[in-house]
Amino acid sequence: MISRPLRIALLYLLLSALWIFLSDYLLQQLFVDTRLVEQLELLGGLSFVLITALVLFLLLRREHAAVERANSTLRERERNFRMLTETIATAIFLHRGGRLCFVNPKAIAYSGYTREELLTMNLWQLVAPEYVEIVKERSLARQQSTSGAACYEFKIITKQGEERWLEVTADSIEFEGAPVGLATAYDITERKRAEQEIGTLNGDLERRVAERTAELEKANAQLQYSQASIRELNVALQHRAEELQASVSEMEAFSYSVSHDLRAPLRAIQGFTQALQEDYAAQLDPAGQDFAQRIVAAAGRMDILIQDLLAYSQLSRSELSPKPVSLSKIVAEATSQLQAQITEHHAIISVVEPLPDVLGHRPTLVQVIANLLSNAIKFVAPGVTPQIRVWAEAQENRVRLWVEDNGIGIPAEHEERIFRVFERLHGIESYPGTGIGLAIVKKGMERMGGRVGVTAQNGQGSRFWIELPIQERKR
Repeated sequence: MISRPLRIALLYLLLSALWIFLSDYLLQQLFVDTRLVEQLELLGGLSFVLITALVLFLLLRREHAAVERANSTLRERERNFRMLTETIATAIFLHRGGRLCFVNPKAIAYSGYTREELLTMNLWQLVAPEYVEIVKERSLARQQSTSGAACYEFKIITKQGEERWLEVTADSIEFEGAPVGLATAYDITERKRAEQEIGTLNGDLERRVAERTAELEKANAQLQYSQASIRELNVALQHRAEELQASVSEMEAFSYSVSHDLRAPLRAIQGFTQALQEDYAAQLDPAGQDFAQRIVAAAGRMDILIQDLLAYSQLSRSELSPKPVSLSKIVAEATSQLQAQITEHHAIISVVEPLPDVLGHRPTLVQVIANLLSNAIKFVAPGVTPQIRVWAEAQENRVRLWVEDNGIGIPAEHEERIFRVFERLHGIESYPGTGIGLAIVKKGMERMGGRVGVTAQNGQGSRFWIELPIQERKR
């Protein structure tokens, strides 16, 4: 392609040649006088100089105007380029053979160096040692490549010694009339840290999953072992249940034997002894009559003991279904059953109404309260009138019924012992009884889902209590 200065020179040469040839030829043809021809040739030469000077002036002015327009456009582009590189959020590095020739503010911020320092450095002086060779190879290759931009990641070391991860797009452009390498970069340090944290978390998660899997496998093995143990226990329990059923059957047979077979000869002893007293009293001396009387009393106590044992055994075996019952009616029924004993001892029983409703088994609850009232009447000092106070208090969702007396009391160390079968604190001569009454009370309360207890001091009366679930009122 012919440049503009060469075109002007060729045009000037062509016009000059035409002017000289045509002017000389025409003058020779038109004029014969040699002196006149010379004068005209001098005038033509001056005219040529003036005309060519004018043409050259016009052409140079036009060329100058074009150059000014080009320079203005170039300056505008350079201004726009500067503004773009100064404000863009991407770091820009331009280099020639690795030598940095331009950097923008973001590149300065990423590296920590000043602009002047960077323009004296090679690009790979910023790169972490493990990435120098690959960056140098790719940077130099990009200036010779036409395959387009390439993206990759590497670390740089800032002036302060801090490591930063950059995501770089490398390409080649023309800058200041010469090809240069272009590297645009984003700081991805936080993203890399997040990826590292995620990797660490994933590793930790995998480790935990592996540990949890091992724990589950161990637990599964233990569960299988436990299931095998449970099956063995179930077999053993089945055998035990069969044995218990057999024991229950034997106990029922024993109870039947006690209630019929054992009590039958006992009643015969009582009958024959009474007949002996009635029909042969005159033939018995005082010692014989005393022996007969003792036989009758012992048979009576034996009968009461058998009845108590049957009651205790029945409580252990029978199925109790607690239902709503009125404590006021239960206490009244128990008091009615003890009317003969109350009259005999002139006992005074005070019931603090109202008494709430509870969940209990009515016959068992009557027997429990009757036993407590009977003991309160019986265990008093000689010559003391039994005074008994019955009252109740609500405790959250339960009711506690108190039976207070003015009896002989119970030593603190025996408060648990008195609820055992055949446990007696006093001789039968002082206070008659079988030693089973309070055991029946405890067994009955346990079967109804309740509790029993006592607070007492020796010689200062006793405070027995029983506790059952409260019967909630319907809304």
